[in-house]
Amino acid sequence: MTTKHPLTTRILHWVTAILTIGLFFSGWYMVDLDYYSQWYQTLPESHFLAGTILLLLWAWVLFKLFYGNRPNFPQPHKKIERIASRWVKRLFYLLISIMVITGYLMATADGETLVIFEKIKLPAFSQFSAQQVDTMGWVHEYVSYAIMALVVLHIAGALKHHFIDKDDTLKRMT
Repeated sequence: MTTKHPLTTRILHWVTAILTIGLFFSGWYMVDLDYYSQWYQTLPESHFLAGTILLLLWAWVLFKLFYGNRPNFPQPHKKIERIASRWVKRLFYLLISIMVITGYLMATADGETLVIFEKIKLPAFSQFSAQQVDTMGWVHEYVSYAIMALVVLHIAGALKHHFIDKDDTLKRMT
């Protein structure tokens, strides 16, 4: 029988994955919207809401990383696979943290509280210049591409373990 990750870990993993991929594609689509598009108002607000949810989930993930118990699974993998896995995870932690922080700062860059769907209010931490917002936008965009490259690498690794190595790596997270 396969020893699975705790249920909360699995839920956080899959919700984070869905939000991350959804946010990438909504952001990619959103930047080309014009004023007359039916998505012009709702998609950015949905993107901000999903990003805020990801921010909160990611805060929990980072808390668990530093203060949680990690299950000890057998390590039948090659040393290079363990090293690659460790670095992919570290890059995910770093890049998703950068994404949610830059997204939040850009959304509140005018120094005003961001209101989502007339109900959720997100306070601004500071006010930023247009040049600072452009830099954050550039970082936000290119970090999103790096995250998607890691997602592809992560999926490829999971499929390799499942179909080629025929081990329980993927099953532990489902």
